[in-house]
Amino acid sequence: MSAKRTLFITIAEGSILFTTACWAVLFALVLERRTIFDRPASTVVATMGVILVVIVPDALAAWWVFRKLLANWAKGDARRGATAFAVCAPLVLAIGNVLATLIGAWAEKLMGGRFILPTVVAFVIALMTFVPSGVVMWFLHPSSGVDAIAQGNHQ
Repeated sequence: MSAKRTLFITIAEGSILFTTACWAVLFALVLERRTIFDRPASTVVATMGVILVVIVPDALAAWWVFRKLLANWAKGDARRGATAFAVCAPLVLAIGNVLATLIGAWAEKLMGGRFILPTVVAFVIALMTFVPSGVVMWFLHPSSGVDAIAQGNHQ
């Protein structure tokens, strides 16, 4: 299997891992009835909620991606790829969750109420599969990314 295909699959798996972990932690908090959405929350509670729902799954997924990339890439490239993933994944998930409400509304209009959840989940997973993979592949591509920008500044 080529290095690009392995990279794409690794980042896609990391994205699915991150998305699933975020949703699982959020659903666990909702089931526990200790959400920051029920009542006006203090800054400490809101910060802890963000840390639990976004930062911890992102850190674990980025660590997992880094370890997987070490098998085929140099340590510096694996670090760059994992960092690009760690920055990109939460942003894409946030945008995907906002856009998912629009997709869900259209799914309800066009196909009926029981197709909302599968359509939203499929949209978010597709978005989380392709966008972070594209960003990381751009960062690790020899003719673009951070190294090319740095070399362009030195010329």
